[in-house]
Amino acid sequence: MNQNPAWGRLANQNFANQRIKTTLFFSGQASDGSIRYECTRRNELNLYTVHPIDGRHLNWSTSLGNRAFALDEMLNTGINVVSMSSWGEAFLPCTSGWRWAPMQTSPLSHDELFSAAVGKPILITPFIESRGDWTFYNEFPTFNGQIAPGTVSQINELINRYLKNPSHPEWADKWTRVYDRNGEERYAIVIIQASSNRLAVNDHDGYAAGFDNLAEQVFNATRVKVGFFLDALPPGSSAPGLFKPTPEETGSHLRNRASILGIQCFIPENWLPRETNDVLRVSWKRDFSRRWSETGIPFIMDVAPGYDGHIVFPGSAQFGLDQQWINSLTSMVNDFGEDGLVYNSWNGYTEGMAAVPTQEFGYLYYQWLQSLNPDLLTAEGKVTLLRVHDEGTGYGPPRDFIDVEVVISVDSQPSKAFGFQLRDDASEGAHRGMLQLLHRAFNYDGRVRIDYLRNGSHNGRIIRVMDVR
Repeated sequence: MNQNPAWGRLANQNFANQRIKTTLFFSGQASDGSIRYECTRRNELNLYTVHPIDGRHLNWSTSLGNRAFALDEMLNTGINVVSMSSWGEAFLPCTSGWRWAPMQTSPLSHDELFSAAVGKPILITPFIESRGDWTFYNEFPTFNGQIAPGTVSQINELINRYLKNPSHPEWADKWTRVYDRNGEERYAIVIIQASSNRLAVNDHDGYAAGFDNLAEQVFNATRVKVGFFLDALPPGSSAPGLFKPTPEETGSHLRNRASILGIQCFIPENWLPRETNDVLRVSWKRDFSRRWSETGIPFIMDVAPGYDGHIVFPGSAQFGLDQQWINSLTSMVNDFGEDGLVYNSWNGYTEGMAAVPTQEFGYLYYQWLQSLNPDLLTAEGKVTLLRVHDEGTGYGPPRDFIDVEVVISVDSQPSKAFGFQLRDDASEGAHRGMLQLLHRAFNYDGRVRIDYLRNGSHNGRIIRVMDVR
């Protein structure tokens, strides 16, 4: 069956067909020694390697205003989905669960997140974490004859808490829904470290089938269809799991499974040897991203400002956290971010990975995230093709179709096409002006610069045209 062109796009009302721009978020009060929820946490602020300028980022639980502030700050960067760090069921003892999180990321803080999101143009995707006493890869696809029992338990509880809660019916609309390969809506879930210690190293179909079986198990218990974004761990690295998926060998198996919504990795370059320098790390990440983006599975390009967890994880790698790193990852977003973007993370203060303005880096990474629009790109060059055709003709294949009447190509990007409509509407005057400018450049071998919204891997919709002398 051919895949639906909306595969991997948002399906919620008022978000339909939008690309995902998300950030991993640890909800809850800072680990500041306060008791905001059901468990006591010692003061762990001394483990932070970056520190927010605005104290409201550390005081999520103290007021509704602080929670609204945090979400508004995300919205100001273009985020439309929060990847909600989740550390297990609410019934877990205080010695387990969210004790491993950098914030007081209790299930009660998740409730606060869902409530704060109501009325705001932002969605929430549960992000199932590994913890000290449980990991996905040690029970997937089956454990003791059961289908990933811990994963099923966590998902079922999240469904009952946020989709079927009679006390808060408004929460249900905030859970991210995404179109699967068949064009059906599924409630999205991200699984970190999506490898397996329970499969042979070459059981690619068993791995892919396991996710359909997992989704079916959840559906049988809840009557809710879920789908998965996978943190694909890199083979040949220190990442855990005997089986780790590869784009070339596992990609085709995943591409044919309805429960797979996409690939959404969490800093995969962190699994490289500690001594790997930034040049090699960037080169490896570019190749890793390219290969997954070429599988035909929606690929959510992951970026992070770098990594510095030397206090909480002594001996761990430190990399990035400079302008050269930013520039390299920005280039990857431009090249491989057609399906969406994930910023890891919003407030990972213990590992130096934060988007919020910090005392150490100021507004550098916040403004970088604002600039990372995987849809808005620029091309410059001489016009090599100028085509005008009847309304409704359009241009391009189904997943990369642009409903336009004017189509151009430029010599600097010969494999791509760009266009705009020429119709009797409010934009007609501006669009005729763009056509006139392009026609003149085509006739006189002039150069133009265009700003365009990415449509798919090769085509885009022009929003501005400039004459470049």
